[in-house]
Amino acid sequence: MCTIGVVFDEGAVHTFKQCDLIPDTTFYEPQEKDGLLLLSREGGHMWAAVNRHGVAFVAADSYTTTSAEYSASSAQVDALFEAYERAAAMPTVQEAVASLSAFYKEMGGQGAFPSPDISMFAGWMDPQRTEPVSVLLEYMPSPFNRDSVRTIVRRGGTFVSTNNFRLQPNSVAYPANHSTYLRLARAQQILERDPSQAGILELLKDQYYGPTELSICRDTEWPGIEFRTQATAVFTCTAAGEVDCLYQINGNPRTNPLRKMEVS
Repeated sequence: MCTIGVVFDEGAVHTFKQCDLIPDTTFYEPQEKDGLLLLSREGGHMWAAVNRHGVAFVAADSYTTTSAEYSASSAQVDALFEAYERAAAMPTVQEAVASLSAFYKEMGGQGAFPSPDISMFAGWMDPQRTEPVSVLLEYMPSPFNRDSVRTIVRRGGTFVSTNNFRLQPNSVAYPANHSTYLRLARAQQILERDPSQAGILELLKDQYYGPTELSICRDTEWPGIEFRTQATAVFTCTAAGEVDCLYQINGNPRTNPLRKMEVS
């Protein structure tokens, strides 16, 4: 369960992810690969990325009322993360969205991906960086709906997503998973007050509900049982061509300060 989002701020697009997991997981230092800055964790899975064209990628698990209906094999999960990497390398948001949408629907000719998912690309719609944009993709496999990929497009302001669908059917309800709704409402409140990178940094450290899994910066007295924040990334892509990443791994932003890395 994660918190992801985007802030448009005076010629810059800031994209962020708070990565929350239950198992104690090893996260690796960012690595550059053909102009793509990859943030990965044990198992080789990429959990966030940004490329030198100014396109950032983040994703989050989606919880639904029909979760028991889905089953993705380890090979299919590996294929999803490979699709993330291919899409994240695209030079524009539009091409990135098309690439991942095609995978969701076809999975390389093997049929639709069998589990729901939430992902986001943010940055620039064109190589000249004249039109900032973010696109949130909500994927829900058939036969549960007629439109398996639905999108929310923003060209200004702020946008946040946690682990509940806005557009797709069968989203998890508040009584079954109130954490996703509490974190979403709190994140929106913070960014409405301060729609900037500083607001994002405040959001990522926020423990309004205390050091519990209900807060955005999640902590717990029961490791291995409840979710806790284990890594964070903030990507900034500007109209002038600057691309950088603030990140922390194997901790949370309150106790492990974010560090900066520029994308060459």
